[in-house]
Order: sequence, then C-alpha cells, then structure tokens
Amino acid sequence: MIKKIIIIVLFLNETFASGAFDHGTSTGKNLFEIDLTWNPFNYFKNGQSYVVVGYGITNKIDFHGYYSVHQENFSTLYNGFFFQFYESNKLDLATAVGIRKNLKTNYSNIFFPQLLFNIKLHNQINIGGSFVNILGHKKININSIPIASDIGIYFPIHNFFKKNKMIKEIKVCLSLFNPVTNTLVEKNKFIPTYSVDIKFEKLNF
Repeated sequence: MIKKIIIIVLFLNETFASGAFDHGTSTGKNLFEIDLTWNPFNYFKNGQSYVVVGYGITNKIDFHGYYSVHQENFSTLYNGFFFQFYESNKLDLATAVGIRKNLKTNYSNIFFPQLLFNIKLHNQINIGGSFVNILGHKKININSIPIASDIGIYFPIHNFFKKNKMIKEIKVCLSLFNPVTNTLVEKNKFIPTYSVDIKFEKLNF
C-alpha cells in the first residue's frame, strides 16, 4: 500500500523537477528519516533525483546527507552534521556543516554556514527550508557569496492509510529551490521541487 501511494504522489507531482534539502527540526535520537525525489528517466528539464537521509545521534544532533543525480550528467554526494539550536511551539532553527563531492570530477564544496528553519502550523503541516552558503565552487567569483535556498510546505499523509509499524510518519513536500551551482538554471531563478519524506520508528541498537 505504501509503495502504491509513493508512486501515485510522484506521478501526480510530475511538474516538479528537483528535491528539497532539509529543514530546521532534528530527526530525533535513534530515529531515521529518508526523503525521496525522482525525476523519471531525466524527463524534466533541470530535474534531479535525490535521496536525502538523516539519523538522530542525539535529540538535537543529526548526521545528514544526500545523493543526487543531476541533469548535467554527474552525481553528487553530501555528508554533514546538523545541530538544532532553537526549539519552540511555532519555530525550530538549526545549523549544519558538510562536504559535497562531485563524483565525476572529484571536486568538493563545503556547505557552511547554513541556516535551516521549520515553521509549525496546524495539523502537522509545516513550512521548512534552508539557506546554504557554498564555499569552494571554482565557477563562482571568490568575491561573491553563493547562497542556495529553498522553502517548502510539508503535508502529512500517513493519517489517510494504515502505515507499516516501522514507519512513524510520511509527508509530501512541495517547494521552491534556488540551485546556485546548476549551470542549466538562470541566476536567481527558483525551480519547483517535491519530495516524499518518510520517518521511521526508533532504531534500537
């Protein structure tokens, strides 16, 4: 049932071409989260296929990362650490640091500083996104400060069906993303994105 819903969501959102990065709420200690975005057969212009993962080392610190397949005929891998430094009933804020590597050229970027946010609305709906400074990109003037940003709205869908006992929640995210290092996208242009976000129950080791 879960697989069918994910497939339906992906195809209903076929106008969306890329994946969001992360938001300001930590995953939770011993919890694992995976966010999926698929650009089927590279059909959509500027599209990317993403797998974003997060694992809660503590209630505030996550290991997070992603693997992305780009339309420009290369893949990237990002690994980093995430720290949620503020929490309230309405807003969570976090920062992170990590390294992204182009698996075709072996060229790396440092993602720092980062500001991630999550605005909590009603009925488990939230608005989240990030501002990410990318250091070391050889095609960008050293005097400029490239900031990649995204913002999305997350809708819970796990209440509409019987979910697997290993799954804590499932959300669909619809968002806009400014990919500053994508050479196929105009400068300062935001492109529509989507993801299916799955959080699993606590992992006991």
